[in-house]
Amino acid sequence: MPIFSSKGYTLPETIIVLLLLSVLAGVPFIHFSSAYESTREDHFVQQLQADLVYSQHYAYTHNTSTRLDWKEEEGYYAISGNDRIEPLIRRTIPEGFFSPTASKLQFHTLSYTGKGNIKKAGTISLHGPSRSYRFIFQIGRGRLRVETSP
Repeated sequence: MPIFSSKGYTLPETIIVLLLLSVLAGVPFIHFSSAYESTREDHFVQQLQADLVYSQHYAYTHNTSTRLDWKEEEGYYAISGNDRIEPLIRRTIPEGFFSPTASKLQFHTLSYTGKGNIKKAGTISLHGPSRSYRFIFQIGRGRLRVETSP
């Protein structure tokens, strides 16, 4: 009596194999979704940092002051120059980001002078969905630094 039959597989065997393959195929998507959220968060912080550097350079090259308008309730921030009516940059704040109000320096009061100096040096904390970020503004025309903490 032969061990294997040449008639093929039964329906329950086929369903079990397909079920196992579909479960194994779905496992990477769980990992990719968390990686996507982390990448989205990092991208927003890098974009904000680049926009702040642009604001500083714009203030210096156009000899005018610039400011950051952080509208957390409306879900956006804008960088405006005193020599323009329209904002230079307007970007959406992703869901889950918030700036605490207990800090001495806040995004609401952030501005650069016409010489490219920040009006008030200090540190601003920004909390994201999975990490916190500290934006450190130095006195003078120094560029800002961003530190990440879990």
